[in-house]
Amino acid sequence: MKVVPTKIDDLQEGFVLGKDLYVENRMLMKKGSVLTARILTLLKNRNVQHVYIEVPTDEGINQIQSITEQQQQNPLVCSEWIEMPKFLQALAELSTERRYGHALKNMDDIVFVRDLFETYMQNLNYRRLLLTLKKYDEYTFMHAIDVFTLATLFAKKEGISHLKHYALGFLFHDIGKLNIPYEILSKEEKLTVEEFATMQKHTQFGYDILKEIGLESIAFLAKLHHERIDGSGYPEGLAENEIPKEVLLLQLIDIYSAVTMNRPYKQEIGAAEAMATIYKEKHLLDEKLLAKFVDFIGIYPERSIVLLSDGTHALVEHVNNMFPLLPTVRRLDTNTIFDLPVNFQLKIEKLITYYVETPDQLFRKFSEYLIKGEAHLMEKYYHKLIELHTTSECITKIYIPVYQIFDVLKEQVMLENVRVKLRGLLNKAILQLRKGSKTKTSAIFLVDQNLRASIPFLLLEGVFYVKEICPIIIDTTTSKEELLRIADYCKASAICSFEEEYNPLIGTNRKLELYHITTKKLDSLVFSFAGLSVKQMNLKKALQKYKAVTKMINN
Repeated sequence: MKVVPTKIDDLQEGFVLGKDLYVENRMLMKKGSVLTARILTLLKNRNVQHVYIEVPTDEGINQIQSITEQQQQNPLVCSEWIEMPKFLQALAELSTERRYGHALKNMDDIVFVRDLFETYMQNLNYRRLLLTLKKYDEYTFMHAIDVFTLATLFAKKEGISHLKHYALGFLFHDIGKLNIPYEILSKEEKLTVEEFATMQKHTQFGYDILKEIGLESIAFLAKLHHERIDGSGYPEGLAENEIPKEVLLLQLIDIYSAVTMNRPYKQEIGAAEAMATIYKEKHLLDEKLLAKFVDFIGIYPERSIVLLSDGTHALVEHVNNMFPLLPTVRRLDTNTIFDLPVNFQLKIEKLITYYVETPDQLFRKFSEYLIKGEAHLMEKYYHKLIELHTTSECITKIYIPVYQIFDVLKEQVMLENVRVKLRGLLNKAILQLRKGSKTKTSAIFLVDQNLRASIPFLLLEGVFYVKEICPIIIDTTTSKEELLRIADYCKASAICSFEEEYNPLIGTNRKLELYHITTKKLDSLVFSFAGLSVKQMNLKKALQKYKAVTKMINN
């Protein structure tokens, strides 16, 4: 590489600074920094006229030209050389401080992974394989670059031997996804059992592909990166000491990358929240390695106990996803709360422990912010809660208990905004149940429009879906003849009337369970399911006290 002066208007994203840049006698950027769109804007705002950037030497340019001339008979190889994206350009899209923390602060590390990648790309087979992956699925390609970078640097810090050899395995760990149908690879919804079984095959496919190109010695990284330390992983169900350290390291970073990277249909989560999510499954991973990885990144989840650089201990109270390296902490000896300074004169040195909150503790926090009317914090803990429960469980373990709180505090006007927010979240949950529930039978809900939009009615609708009964909602103005025709057509097993006064139904040739549930009784019925698991819920028994008439009358 050589260094040449370049006008500011000629700069592009991905260029690398060839000399330290000084503005007004102060260093603005170090040599080797990657120019991003934000940095280019900053340089223009500082009225910088030109900078020095790295460009290939004449020897390097001649080498590329020579390869181009030699491969003119083979357009595919030629296009592969030209089209292969520059590593630093890909890294610029991935390595924001919000995700990488302190991992790429050292310019020597950036140069190390860049040079390693470029060395690999001198090999035609490796280059062709990676380009094929990029063309097949851009996300998997970017994930490969991400995992390669983080895993290589973390392995370097951990003193993994033969690192340059294993790093190639980090890069190609997901190469087997080339043999997974794209419609499964890119599916937005949850995979079916059959689709997931197909997806799992990518580990064996990756192993086979790497063997074919002479990389049998590192093919185990592709095959084993979904093993788990408790033996619950695949494809071989290995456990504890059966899993090499290189795999333990790779599987950890594979998870971190997948959780924090953005996808068109899934918003990425912040690095601190990702760490908290990973800690919830720490029994699947090497816990000592996980703690070291947290220190390596330097981004700590909320509620972790840390050692500060002044020798004191603190609790991480809050992490701003935009500035995760500067959390709000509570010093344990003085109980004072403050933000870590921007100049890093005081910083976190080490993770001492991380406390995983139980569902009950999360619900108490959720309830606390709900009662205070703090919608933003309420929603934050709501999302933490739903990660621990299925949609079905959310009905009885989150929504119904929350509605009980509202019932007690219904006189508080300040809760109205939170009530609206809750109704919106509940509507989404009911919609998910409607789409995903495998109903075995149906029931008619005879209800007027005013009650239909109420929270208790939505909750009862959710309970029926949870018990695999599809509620068919009919307005009270519907004639009895039409109502019974619908009941016959849907093969309904019951009719639940939500009218204040019960009007007996006659004229059906089907045996129907008839229930009369007034508005006041509706709350009592819904509350009876609070906190229950799906197995504990006995809907038929709960409805018995609301039974009206059971008879068979022939037309």
